[in-house]
Amino acid sequence: MSTTTELEPTHVTDPVAGLDHEAFAGVLEQTASALIKSKKQEAFNDYATQTAPTHQTEEWRRTDPALFPFDSVKRLPNMTRTNTLPEAEWDNHFDVVVAVTDKHYAIMDRTGITRDGAITVMALDEAAEKKPDLVKTYLQGQALPTTSGKYEAFNDAFWNFGLLIHVPDGCVLEKGILIRYTMEAPDALFIPRLVVAAGKNSSALIAEHLVSADNTKFLAVPEREMYVDEAARVKLVSLQEWGNDACQISNDWGLVARDANLNWITLNFGSKVSKMKFGSDVAGPGSAADMDGIFFASGEQHMDQRTLQIHSSADTYSRLLYKGAVKDAAHSVYQGLIIARPGAIRVDAYQTNNNLVLNPGARADSIPGLLIDADDLKCSHGSTLGNLDPEQLFYLQSRGLSEQAARRILIMGFFEEVVERIPYAFIQDRVHQHIDKKMG
Repeated sequence: MSTTTELEPTHVTDPVAGLDHEAFAGVLEQTASALIKSKKQEAFNDYATQTAPTHQTEEWRRTDPALFPFDSVKRLPNMTRTNTLPEAEWDNHFDVVVAVTDKHYAIMDRTGITRDGAITVMALDEAAEKKPDLVKTYLQGQALPTTSGKYEAFNDAFWNFGLLIHVPDGCVLEKGILIRYTMEAPDALFIPRLVVAAGKNSSALIAEHLVSADNTKFLAVPEREMYVDEAARVKLVSLQEWGNDACQISNDWGLVARDANLNWITLNFGSKVSKMKFGSDVAGPGSAADMDGIFFASGEQHMDQRTLQIHSSADTYSRLLYKGAVKDAAHSVYQGLIIARPGAIRVDAYQTNNNLVLNPGARADSIPGLLIDADDLKCSHGSTLGNLDPEQLFYLQSRGLSEQAARRILIMGFFEEVVERIPYAFIQDRVHQHIDKKMG
């Protein structure tokens, strides 16, 4: 890897949010670590030559990139560390809480686990000085695709808050780690980066909570890298409650080694427009990826989610269940792809996307797919679209329930298969509250 900080190339094709060569020079000035500078420089060179997607780009045909207000937001400066930030209602349920605002971040160890050296939870800038081998290995590491898009390279070069979580071999987190992002600044561009590395035979729970103020225009471009070593277990639950004028473009990648498991649960209720991509590569024999999701769009919300279940090794497993509902004039898009690479024999993969379309005018698109370059495997997908079953509604009403109560029971039941997989009861309760609110 090159270690130069020389700014090349000097021309940026399609600069995102006006962030060009000159803006990148300012980012490097804010960066003390030579290692981070080198990583960002490598990414900037890629970003500078990439062309931004258009409405004609296949992956973006159903979500116009012009919906994202890059022309009217400004990149937030790098967050500075503070010793503590105000506590939130869920903090006591976790070993470590990372609180991030549009100005500061705090890492609060509630059980002493980081002070004892059992795990590492550290800003990437600090980790580059204290844990350089981890940053060299995992930041912009093997979980990322060999070719990146404009927005992936944008995050790599311009992230303004980065976090490293390392769980060493054999360590088991009893409560887990909470990362809560609270954004209030108007016309802001937030670019967070999360890197998680779980060592052999380790186990970790991680929860994310993303919140911004209503009626505040805001754009987030997050990216996550997840590395799950041999026989490790990682579960990440991400609850997105961005405000009604927020937008998000996210790209998330996981790499799962032999006999390991990655379980990713995404819960999307907020934002005005969002475009999300999740890719999990089960890359060692016996490895598994479970990907679960809930989304509920109302009003004029637009939610676009794309998933990739990648099988790079023989004898691997993946299961995906995404359940969504749309009402009013909302529009959801789900695009899923199971990829079995050459040699990935004896693969077992399934993909399910179920959608409720609760009234005329709402729209749900579902595009599952397979890309198979191996044989002797089992890969399949299923997709459903429809309203509530009128016979089930009639049956519940005939037992004395109002139509509203009957609809609530059926919609709650529709989502419960995913809700019950959330490892925290208080997050399950919050999901139920969101569903109630969306139903009106």
